[in-house]
Amino acid sequence: MHNGDAKKVVYLGMPSYGELTDGAARAFYTASPSGKLDIYRVSQGSSLLALNMNHLWCRALNAVHRGERVDYWAMQHSDIEPLPGWLDELVEELEDKKLDVLGVVAPIKDQEGKTSIALAHESGDPFRIQCRLTMREIYRLPETFTSEDVGHPLLINTGLWVVKWNQAWCQQVHFTVNDEIVFNETKQCYEPQVESEDWFISRAFHALGLKVGCTRKIELGHRGPMVFGNHQPWGALEFDKYHVDKSVLDSRPPADWFPHNVAGWLSEDEGRELAELAAGKVVLEIGAYCGRSTICLAQQAKSVGVIDTFDGRGTDAQGNTLPRFRRNLRRHGVADKVQIYQGESAAVLDRLPPVYDLVFIDGSHDQASVRADAAGAIPLLRPGGLLVFHDYHEIDPGVVAAVDELVAAGAAIIGRCGSLAVVRPTVAQAGVLVDV
Repeated sequence: MHNGDAKKVVYLGMPSYGELTDGAARAFYTASPSGKLDIYRVSQGSSLLALNMNHLWCRALNAVHRGERVDYWAMQHSDIEPLPGWLDELVEELEDKKLDVLGVVAPIKDQEGKTSIALAHESGDPFRIQCRLTMREIYRLPETFTSEDVGHPLLINTGLWVVKWNQAWCQQVHFTVNDEIVFNETKQCYEPQVESEDWFISRAFHALGLKVGCTRKIELGHRGPMVFGNHQPWGALEFDKYHVDKSVLDSRPPADWFPHNVAGWLSEDEGRELAELAAGKVVLEIGAYCGRSTICLAQQAKSVGVIDTFDGRGTDAQGNTLPRFRRNLRRHGVADKVQIYQGESAAVLDRLPPVYDLVFIDGSHDQASVRADAAGAIPLLRPGGLLVFHDYHEIDPGVVAAVDELVAAGAAIIGRCGSLAVVRPTVAQAGVLVDV
C-alpha cells in the first residue's frame, strides 16, 4: 500500500453523492506526479455527504489505530478540478505557513463570484455568519490568509483541503449538518436555518486552537454548467451584499500586497514607490522577468504594457519565462490589466502609440541598451510623463551612465527610492532636445 517510510503518507478522500467530473478524476490521480507523497486514495459515495466524509475520516483514524502511518489527510470533491501536482503544492504551503488546516479557495457555481469561505458571526451563533468572501475580496488578501487577515474566525470550504494529521485532536472532530426552524420576528414567518458540514468542522478546529488557513495558490475550477475558476478576481459582487453593506476588508489594514513569492530584485520599498507613481496611469514596462515589478505597477495602474523577450537572458532562469510570468499575474489578480508585447524592446517601441504616463525601464543594463530604451520610450510619453529607471546605483554603472547622460542633456531626477531614479525627461529620440 505504501512505498517506504521515507515518504509522507497522505490519505486522500473523495466524497460524492453525484457525478464525478472528468477533470476531478484526473486531478485525483495526478495529485502528486512527482512521487514525493505516498498517497492512499479512498472514495465514499452515498446521498449523505457528511456521512461520506466521516467514513473517509475514519479510514485514517483506523489506520493509525492499527499502527500505520498517516501524516496528512486531504479531501477533494467530485466536481473540483485542480491542476496536476496540487497536493504536493498544498502540503508544501501548509508546512511553509505552519498551519494545521489549509483549504483552497473555490467559487460557488453562479455568476456573482461568491465563495463558500465565510467569516464566523461575532455573536457566536453557529446558524449565522458575518458574510461570505467574494472572489474580488479574495484577491485583496494575501495569497494564503488566516483569520488574522480577515478579523473573524475563518470558516473554510471542504472542496479541496488538507490537514496535518494528529490522532489526538483528530479523534475529537467529525462532520455533521445541523438544521433548525426558527420564527423570524421581522418577517413574521418561520424559516429554516442550516449550518453546513464544512462550517461546522471549521468551528471545531477553532475551538481546538488549530491554525486554519485558506489559499488561492492552487488553481482550480469548480465544474458546473461551466467551469468557475479561482485564478483571477471576477463576479458581479464586490462583497456579500446579502449580509453586509460594505466589504469587511474595508476596515482592515492593507494585506501583505508585495509579491515576495515572485522572483526578482525589486525591494518592497521600491515596489511601493512604483505603485504610487503608477496610480491611475497608463504605464509601460521594459523588462519584466517573472512579474514582480509588473504586479506592483498593475495593482494601482489603469493599465500596464509589458515589453520583454521572456527568454530569461541576464538571469538565472534561462528559457521561456512567459508561462511563469502569466501565472504570477493571475495569482495576484492583475492579469486583466496587463498587455504583453513579447520581443526586443527596440522593435516593439517603434510600433507603440504615444499614450503612456509612465515608463519603467529595467531591461538590459549596459549603457547602450538603457540609452536606446530611454530614447525609444520618450516619444511615447504624454505631456508631463515620467521615466523610472531601476538599478541606478554603483553596482550597475551602465544604468548610472545612461541616466546621467539624460540629466546632462537637461532632464531632471525628481525622485529616488532605493535604486529607483524618477526622471522628468527633456531629451527625445536621436538626442534632440525637446520639452516633453
